[in-house]
Amino acid sequence: MKGAGLSITASLLAASLFLLPGCQGPPPLLSGVVAEEACSDPGRVTHSVFLIGDAGDVLVRGADDPPGTFPDPVLKSLSHHVQLAVAELGVEQVAVVYLGDNVYPKGLYPVGHSDRKRGEAILMAQIEAAAPARAIFTAGNHDWQREGGEGWQNVTAQDEFLSGLGPDVAMLPPGGCAGPVTVDFGRHLRFVFIDVIGYVHMIEHGEQHKGRCPYSELFSAQNALADEFEARHGRHVVLALHHPLLSAGPHGGHFTLRQHLFPFTDFVSWLWLPLPVIGSIYPISRQLGVTGTDTTSSLYMAYVRGIYRASTSWSPLLIAAGHEHSLQVHRDRLGLYYLVSGAGSVSKVDRVHEMDTLMMAAARPGFMQLDAFESGSLDLTVHALDDAFIWDDILGLDGEPTERIFHHCVATGPQKGQRP
Repeated sequence: MKGAGLSITASLLAASLFLLPGCQGPPPLLSGVVAEEACSDPGRVTHSVFLIGDAGDVLVRGADDPPGTFPDPVLKSLSHHVQLAVAELGVEQVAVVYLGDNVYPKGLYPVGHSDRKRGEAILMAQIEAAAPARAIFTAGNHDWQREGGEGWQNVTAQDEFLSGLGPDVAMLPPGGCAGPVTVDFGRHLRFVFIDVIGYVHMIEHGEQHKGRCPYSELFSAQNALADEFEARHGRHVVLALHHPLLSAGPHGGHFTLRQHLFPFTDFVSWLWLPLPVIGSIYPISRQLGVTGTDTTSSLYMAYVRGIYRASTSWSPLLIAAGHEHSLQVHRDRLGLYYLVSGAGSVSKVDRVHEMDTLMMAAARPGFMQLDAFESGSLDLTVHALDDAFIWDDILGLDGEPTERIFHHCVATGPQKGQRP
């Protein structure tokens, strides 16, 4: 087998990926929706981190467009908010985290491939939207060539391209690697980056990870993740990766009557071809876990259980992911927050459904902003674009770049060894 394609052996081994000591299992569901609530008198903001995923299908600047312009409305809005944060806090205190699927449909091909220039332009558009702040990318399944045979070469090609753009641009973990890799933002906020597909690849191709990756053996990577959660040095911990643990979208197994009767509309929005009974094969198979990138699959559930086993009763506080093309905030009864910010491409925004853990969900393009205060409090803001702004942008009209659709205090004060 070549690259990152998952064989039967890899699937079976991956089912025990995170079998770490511990007793923490999947969380109980939250009863009712938690109202949004801002942090009360938190003091001065010290750091801002923007979270945006699945931005690999954005519009790029044409040859006649002047530098600094953004044809893509999501990146234009992101750049606007990054500039505001940099003006207030300084460039060293602001970062943008791209949560995977950075280049559609199959990642960045090596130099010489006919699709290479298009992939570079998509990545550069995202880097320019983050400038002058730091841009951190993590890999998604599309960056791994949709887990195809050339996945390793494409994800490492993306890492090499990004690594050549200076110290303010990085892929974490390094392309192809499992992680964990840790980045601290001041005294109160820590990000831990992992790549789940990197774990699976390491099982079959550990020799490729030696010398390139922080860890090349499963046991070492597993224990390093648990250590990062434990040794947080008083910081709130955010686990950043592509695949969410919870989702109120299609990857979470949520389907409606429309998918049973008109299954092709999930792929082509206008293809309302009725297929009663036969059409049910698609949503039912997804709900039964036939797709490995859905939370309903046994492989995916094993990965989710592994994250819970590695965690402690107070760390991580948030899990930030993309993968699902919407904006979602979940919280369980233990106080763990699940952020899904995968609406970075206007063309790929997908539906959302009700879930007991949901605090908010929106099928709108946009991104999230996490602000750390000198008091140790953490504030979450969800920014979304509406149709009016998208059309204003297309027509060259001035309009409000985003609407703040959710605002919530995810931590009041410094980390105290327990969830708020």
